[in-house]
Amino acid sequence: MGRWRRWTGIAALVSLAAALNLVFWTQDLFVAPVLAPLGLAAALGAAWLAAALAGLAARGALEERTLGGLNAAVSSSVFLGICIVLYLFLQSWNASWDLTSEGRRELSPLTVQVLRNITEPVDVTCFFLDVDEELVVIARDKTLRFLDQCARHTDRLRVEVLDPARERARLESMNITHASTQGTVVVKSGGRQRVITLTGGSPRLEEREFTNALINVLRGAQPKVYFLSGHQERDIADQEERGVSMLAQLLQSESHEVAPLTIKLMEPEIPKDCDALVIVNPQTDLHPLEIEALDRYLDAGGRLMVLMDPWRTATTGYGAGERFRPWLESRLGVLVGNDIVISGDPSNRWQAELGFDNKPFEGVDEGFMEYRGSFHKDHPVTRGFDQTMLLQATRSVRLAEKMPAGAAGVALLRTAPGFWGETDTAKLLDTGQAKPDGADLKGPVPLAAAVSLRVDKENNPKGRGDARVLVVGDADFATNAGVTVPGHLNFALNAFAWMNESEELIAIRPTGRDASPLILSERQRRAAAWITVMCVVQVVALAGAAMALLRRRHQ
Repeated sequence: MGRWRRWTGIAALVSLAAALNLVFWTQDLFVAPVLAPLGLAAALGAAWLAAALAGLAARGALEERTLGGLNAAVSSSVFLGICIVLYLFLQSWNASWDLTSEGRRELSPLTVQVLRNITEPVDVTCFFLDVDEELVVIARDKTLRFLDQCARHTDRLRVEVLDPARERARLESMNITHASTQGTVVVKSGGRQRVITLTGGSPRLEEREFTNALINVLRGAQPKVYFLSGHQERDIADQEERGVSMLAQLLQSESHEVAPLTIKLMEPEIPKDCDALVIVNPQTDLHPLEIEALDRYLDAGGRLMVLMDPWRTATTGYGAGERFRPWLESRLGVLVGNDIVISGDPSNRWQAELGFDNKPFEGVDEGFMEYRGSFHKDHPVTRGFDQTMLLQATRSVRLAEKMPAGAAGVALLRTAPGFWGETDTAKLLDTGQAKPDGADLKGPVPLAAAVSLRVDKENNPKGRGDARVLVVGDADFATNAGVTVPGHLNFALNAFAWMNESEELIAIRPTGRDASPLILSERQRRAAAWITVMCVVQVVALAGAAMALLRRRHQ
């Protein structure tokens, strides 16, 4: 009788386990493959219980082993009931966590800064189809989690989720004729609106796109940036490695308007709507009339960025016929060296790695309190800068010991102490040989300078009290091949933000997407759920049973 009862109980447990396993694979309790073993388990369990009670009645007393078995059965049933109730509760809660590296990533400093500076309500309308298609569900969930993260930094963000198939009127009211099946996000503030269309094999709302959309709708005007042409400068239309089309696109994404500019010698003027003028590595010198136009532009509170590689040689000697570099020195106190900055490292003497680590500068007295590694720690452009720049073949840019009247500036970037500005460039280029001598600038060598020039605020049309100029002894970092480096991108865009007095945009910008989601088939998802829940529990139970059996046999 005892053996029959024991095997009945074991068969009931096996049937129950089979039914629970089948539930995971069928995802339905009320189907024959699940109900059959479940009914068998109930019948065998009832038989085991009846046999146990009959045995008790026959003996007229509680047997210790039988009492233990009843306690185990009741405890297991109660525990199973609690698990089912918790499962149903959690399923109805519909909560989830994104534990991927993308989901755990914090917002970039620029996004946080923009969110905290919002003063007007911003409506974010998300159009997602109400379907179970996996990519749409992932895009919707990631978008809403990202917007929840943003909402922690401002109470001005209003998020609404709509189904474009049901809300055609809302779509048309926003002048959207076609919504992406993978999702469309509309960012609107006042009368300005930006539409972000989610596309591709892994659609999601990118932080960079959302931050740029915020900047666009929050800005009341678009600063206009001109790139000077006519001297073989780098072209904003050139999409090759040496062009600057990507820099132009980045400026446009932050609500700048970009255009080329050729100064007409018959009418040498910088346009009145010019908010910033960029000169990227001119190969020929500027005409005196163009210099005069730059003078008038700065007198009116203009903003000027100059990027110059060391390769350009003037048609005549420095100080005799060359005009642009002497003008920078006399007007702004910026000395652009006629040199090439190199180091004594034979493996890569042309590359200057600029970082924020102070260790290479130990023992350097000058600038000890003003710099954090290679970056000036107090100027808005490089304040808090924690990224690396890799500049190739640069020239020195330093400030005059005695600045012109009304001008004040700082050296923004500097190399490590092991560099020097080699002035014998002919020998260096011909033989590759060089060593520092008395005429060379010793490291740390300054590579960029920012200058503010006081102007008459009352007599300039934009009411500015100063002109702002930034000069860098390298142009390659801003080209299509170089600006993809995060440190280069942030330095360039921070410089524009400083020149246009948009210091709320001076920060580290978000990077692009990190990884594509892993899309599992329905069978793979059920297998993963079965392994993590049922398989692990059963392995532990089998191990316990095996251990109990071994103990019984050997004791």
